[in-house]
Amino acid sequence: MKPLRPFPFPLNIGTDICQISRIYHILSGPQALRLVNKVLAPEELAKKDARLNVLDQAAARRVLSRRATSKASESLQPHERIASKDPELWKCAAFIAGRFAVKEAAIKAHPHRHLTFHDIMIERRLVKGEVLGSGPPIARIRGAEGEAEDTTAMVSISHDGDYATAVCLGFEPCNKNKRRRDL
Repeated sequence: MKPLRPFPFPLNIGTDICQISRIYHILSGPQALRLVNKVLAPEELAKKDARLNVLDQAAARRVLSRRATSKASESLQPHERIASKDPELWKCAAFIAGRFAVKEAAIKAHPHRHLTFHDIMIERRLVKGEVLGSGPPIARIRGAEGEAEDTTAMVSISHDGDYATAVCLGFEPCNKNKRRRDL
C-alpha cells in the first residue's frame, strides 16, 4: 500500500443528531432548567430567546395541557402527538435540541481544543440587508487562554420530524514549521 498523504488543509468536520422528544421529556420535568443552563452559555441566556419563555410557565399548567387528548391525534406519529399536546414546549425542545446538536458538532470539529458547551455560542451571522441578526447561524468559539480573539466556525442546523441535526466546519490553526515540513 502507498503511504497516506495527510489532508492538505487544517479543517475538521463535526456532526451530531439529537432526538427532540428526548429533550421535550426533560424540559417537561424537574430537570428543565438544569438542561438549559448546561447547553446554553450565559451570553446566550442573556439574549432572552422567546422560545425559552415557555419554561417560565408553571409546571402544573404544562401537565394539564399534556393530559388533553383528541381523536385526531391517534393517526399522528409519536413525536407529532407530543408536539400537539404542548406546541410551545415542543418549539422550545426543538430549539434546545438544535443547540445541543450544533455544540456537540463544534466540539467534534475542534479536537485540538477541550471545548465545553459554554465555550461555544451560537449567533446569527450579520448579512447585508438583513435585520435583527436573521442571517445563517455561526458558532463563536471562545478564545483559548492567551488568545485575544474568539474564532468563528461555520455551522448548519436542521430539524426534521423528531430530530435536530447539525454540522460544523472547524479550522485548526497549524504550526507554521510543521506545515512547511508537510508540504
